[in-house]
Amino acid sequence: MEIKLGESIRRLRKGAELTQEQLAEALGVTTGAVHKWECGKATPELEMLVEIATFFETSVDALLNYGWEKLSMGKTAEQIGIYRNQLNFDEGIRFVEQALQKYPNSFDVVYQSAVLYFMSMMQHREKSAGRAIELYERATQLIDQNTNEAIGVITIRNQIACCYCYLGDMEQAIKILKKNNVGGLNDAKIGLFMSQNPNRADESLRYLSDALHDHYARVYEICIGYANAYTALGQMDKIEDLMLWLLATGEGLKLPDTVNIIDKSNVRIYTILAAIRMLMADAAGAEKWLREAKRSALKFDEAPQYRTAYGMKYYHGSEKAMSYDDMGETGMAMIENFLVDEAGKELRPLWAKIRSEG
Repeated sequence: MEIKLGESIRRLRKGAELTQEQLAEALGVTTGAVHKWECGKATPELEMLVEIATFFETSVDALLNYGWEKLSMGKTAEQIGIYRNQLNFDEGIRFVEQALQKYPNSFDVVYQSAVLYFMSMMQHREKSAGRAIELYERATQLIDQNTNEAIGVITIRNQIACCYCYLGDMEQAIKILKKNNVGGLNDAKIGLFMSQNPNRADESLRYLSDALHDHYARVYEICIGYANAYTALGQMDKIEDLMLWLLATGEGLKLPDTVNIIDKSNVRIYTILAAIRMLMADAAGAEKWLREAKRSALKFDEAPQYRTAYGMKYYHGSEKAMSYDDMGETGMAMIENFLVDEAGKELRPLWAKIRSEG
C-alpha cells in the first residue's frame, strides 16, 4: 500500500501544479520527506496523512486507496497470489482485508485470501489459522463461482482440517479428514495426525498402510504415463531411469523371498525396459529384460496372489483387502497384451523365440 500512497500523493501534487519543494513547504516538512513518500521509501505518520488529505481537499480513505479502484476483481485475486508467492504476509494480510471489504462475495478473492492466511500460519499461528478457517468456510458457500477443477469443497475442507492441526485441535482435524476421506484420499494425513498421539499408534498404522500401498499404485500409474509420454517425445533414457527406480521402489515394499502382486506389476516394467532397449538398437539388452519379464510372469502365475497384505512390508490393514489390475489376467498375458500394441511390435520376433524355449 505504500507504493499506491506514493502514487496518490504524486498525482495530487502534480494535479495542483506544485513542485515537491512547494508541497514540502506547505506541509512543514523537508523536500526529502516528500520525495521518499512518493518513491514509496517512507510512509507519512497518521497525523500527516490527515494534513495531506486536508490540504488536497480529499479524504484519508481516498488518499490511501488511490489506484485500488482500478484493480478489478480478477486482478485483486492475482495480487493476493503475488503477496503469497513473495511470502510477504504482513502486507498481504493488510491487502486482503481491504479486498474482502470490496469483494466479500467473490470466490476467487475469498479463497485466495484464505490460502494467504493459511500460508502465514507459521508466522501468525493462531490468528492466521482462525481467520483462514473463517475464509475457507466462506469459500465453500461461494463454490458455485469456482472454475478451477483442482479446487472443490473436499479440498477446502481438508485445508480447514490442517488449520485445526495448527491450532492444536488434532481431534477436530482428524474428524474433518475422516468425513472427507473419499476413496482413501486422506488416509496419509489421518495416519500422520493420529501417529502424534501414542494412544492411537495402532490405529494410525492402518491408515498409513492403506495410504502407502495406494500411493505405490498411483506412482506406478504415473510412471507408466511418463513412459508413454517420453516414448512419444523420443526421450528413452528418461524412461529407463524411471523404470529402474520404479522397480527398486516396488522391491522395497516386498518381504524377502516372497512372490506377490509386485512381481506381476514388475512384468510390465521389464517389458517396457525391453522395448526401450530395442528402440535404442540394443537387442541384447532387450532380450535380457524380456527374459526377466517372462521369469517374473511365470513366478507369479505359478501361485497367483492378489491379497494386498501378502508378502508386503509395513502393511497393517485389512487381511481381506485385494489388489487388482487391468493389464492381463496372468503375468504371461500382460506380456502378450503389451506386444499387441504398437510399442511392442519390435519385440514380437524376440518374444516368439523366448516363449518357445519353454
